[in-house]
Amino acid sequence: MNTYSRILVIFGSTRQGRRGEVVANWLMDRLATRTDAIFELVDLRDISLPFFDSPTSPVYGHIAPEAEQWAALVDRADGFIFVTPEYNHGYSAVLKNAIDHLYSQWAHKPAAIVSYGGFAAGYRAAEQLRQVLIELKMVPIREQVGISLVPNWVPSVSDAPDSPSGVFLDRSFNGMMTELLWWVTALIPARERDRLSQD
Repeated sequence: MNTYSRILVIFGSTRQGRRGEVVANWLMDRLATRTDAIFELVDLRDISLPFFDSPTSPVYGHIAPEAEQWAALVDRADGFIFVTPEYNHGYSAVLKNAIDHLYSQWAHKPAAIVSYGGFAAGYRAAEQLRQVLIELKMVPIREQVGISLVPNWVPSVSDAPDSPSGVFLDRSFNGMMTELLWWVTALIPARERDRLSQD
């Protein structure tokens, strides 16, 4: 595994009083123990993107000036983990807006999803998000982590590691990371071949 592979962890909630910070912190704590890639958290609260209204689509290579730093962050990444809430059976508007500002920067890179919400643990939002990732030529992997924020409902990040739900979360996380990093390894040289063929 290329130890310099860069995985961008994109936290897709900006609302006041958001509850997803416990999920993002849990994930980053888990990722901090790994030595097989570099993991960088990007909180969309810190990315000042206006509502997408460019007259030219990013599919043609146009990046709005206000999205240039965001484009550079995404372009440097070799893969992604999207941390998404579920709002009304879907993912957040702020995450969709951040995605829509770019195009080629996403292409041919793998993506994992960590979803959270109520009883459904965000799985319905993840299904919608996958459709969009495919359209942008990303490779959304099958394995994911779904976390419920309903008290006394599993799986929960507050459960002990040796509890049934803690074991389930551990297995889900490890399976997701194994698959994500397999695709990272496979797609880095493929993108490099494409780049060299275009030079």
